[in-house]
Amino acid sequence: MRPRSTVLVIGAIFLVTGCTGTPTPIAAGPPSSHHLVAPPTIANTLTVQGVEDGRTVLLSDGTRIRMAGLAAPEECWAGAATAFAKAFLLDKPVKVEPGDPTTVDEVPLWLADGTEYALLAVSQGVLRHASPHDAAFRDAEDAAAKAGLGLWGDPCRGRPKGPTSTPPQPPAAPTPNPAPTTTTAAPVFGCAITYRVTYRWNTGYNADVTIINTGNAPISGWTLRWTFTRGQIVTDMWNATAKQSGAEVSATNVSYSATIAAGASQLVGYTGNLRADNQDPIGFSVNDHPCEIR
Repeated sequence: MRPRSTVLVIGAIFLVTGCTGTPTPIAAGPPSSHHLVAPPTIANTLTVQGVEDGRTVLLSDGTRIRMAGLAAPEECWAGAATAFAKAFLLDKPVKVEPGDPTTVDEVPLWLADGTEYALLAVSQGVLRHASPHDAAFRDAEDAAAKAGLGLWGDPCRGRPKGPTSTPPQPPAAPTPNPAPTTTTAAPVFGCAITYRVTYRWNTGYNADVTIINTGNAPISGWTLRWTFTRGQIVTDMWNATAKQSGAEVSATNVSYSATIAAGASQLVGYTGNLRADNQDPIGFSVNDHPCEIR
């Protein structure tokens, strides 16, 4: 890895022109005191030909690289991390340190404008960093956590990957005289929606749609629906399976997101195209029940 360069104002990192096609995040990146790695000078332009996950890509010279400084994607945010990488990297020119094409090298990667991708991904909460001794990565992750970006918001809330286990509880002692049976309240369905555009670039955007179960019973299996008003098209989705007919969009749960407990929430993320007058969708419903917009 080459030495760190002089201090750069972070606004310059994300500055793009209309002809570059490079995405511009909405959320603020790491503070301007960060030191970024200077991209190498490479005679031949390389492009990203494939995205395996949020930190592993295939380059046009046949090299498969894992980007230095990034931890493995969290299970609860893996789909979003891959979509983010595709939006910023797929078919885009990049700069990397030369490596051995027969191995999976862990090397830095820069966008065409000099932005170090690993630091960008960490600053947006897409991935955790794997550089505990690098102040720039630590500050970027702290800023993302404070802002509740990416895996620091729903559904991950910054929890470490891997299932959590609950210790077994001893069986309850038998009750000699069972208590009288009480009447259980009838299940009531209720839902609310929050909608937030999380990233935007000159040809597309990422958005989060969060379903909140405001009823008194779990939602077991769901289809979220909404209507676009400006001809937008969903190009990718995570935590649900997308289907679109004209302006009408439906998002149906996948196996791991099927149940939403009472009072709990479930995030659905998607990538869409972008129009100059891109407006929020309308008519949100879950299982054909209209939902309050929050």
